[in-house]
Amino acid sequence: MRYLLDTHALLWLLDTPSQIPLTTLAKLRSSDNELFVSTASIWEIAIKRSIGKLTITRPTQAIVDELPRLAIQLIPILPRHITRSETLPFHHRDPFDRLIIAQAITEDQILVSKDGNFPLYSAQVLWD
Repeated sequence: MRYLLDTHALLWLLDTPSQIPLTTLAKLRSSDNELFVSTASIWEIAIKRSIGKLTITRPTQAIVDELPRLAIQLIPILPRHITRSETLPFHHRDPFDRLIIAQAITEDQILVSKDGNFPLYSAQVLWD
């Protein structure tokens, strides 16, 4: 399976995996599955750190440097993701969430997120 981590899922996987349900964590740790994170998540972390809405000890670049260790692939933001986000219903106003949802739908990936609004979209969501 192909899993796209929401921003909080990435941070928890890196620093506090106990916050992720055991079933979900097992799937994320299985070598049978592919893990992805959006460039939008890295951008969100950087912005929220810079304005004080996210307090984490490691620099954003250190998070990027950790991705290969966990076999997480970085997905660029492509025009097809942006145009797909334009057509999504407004269950979310957050542009980062909307872009990540659009990427999951466009790339046929399962979203890994605790966010209760994500299942309102046509993307599959994993959090159990």
